Amino acid sequence: MGKLLSLLVITLNLFYTNGLVANKDVTPLCFMSSYIIHIKSNVNNLMLHCQSKDDDLGPVTRNAGEEFDIRFCINVWRTTLFYCHFNWQSKHQMFDVFALKKKKVPEYCYARSFGKLDCYWWVKDDGFYVPLSNEHTPNNWVKRYDWE
Repeated sequence: MGKLLSLLVITLNLFYTNGLVANKDVTPLCFMSSYIIHIKSNVNNLMLHCQSKDDDLGPVTRNAGEEFDIRFCINVWRTTLFYCHFNWQSKHQMFDVFALKKKKVPEYCYARSFGKLDCYWWVKDDGFYVPLSNEHTPNNWVKRYDWE
């Protein structure tokens, strides 16, 4: 009976992990932790294209003050990864916006409530920033990447 229940939980988690990631307006129902990656633009005409191994979210454009959110459940193996290509003016960059390194939550993700976490990126004209803590005051961000 225990093996059957485990198989059911794994199957349902795989369904939710793959099925809800592309719908950015719905908070997923997860058997493990759920995440929202918030990518806030501080520049106009920021083009980004985010995807995971299984889901291509397609290209989007954001202006200063706008945000692009990715809502998802982590997979059972805790290997969920999202990366984005960014283009602005003549500059570009590509990096992982979410990866569980050694199965640990990234340091730029903070608990909203039990099992629900928010991860933050701030795109500025000189690079890409993450917060030092869950307080998002202007002086509380550190640069993670430069534009190329």
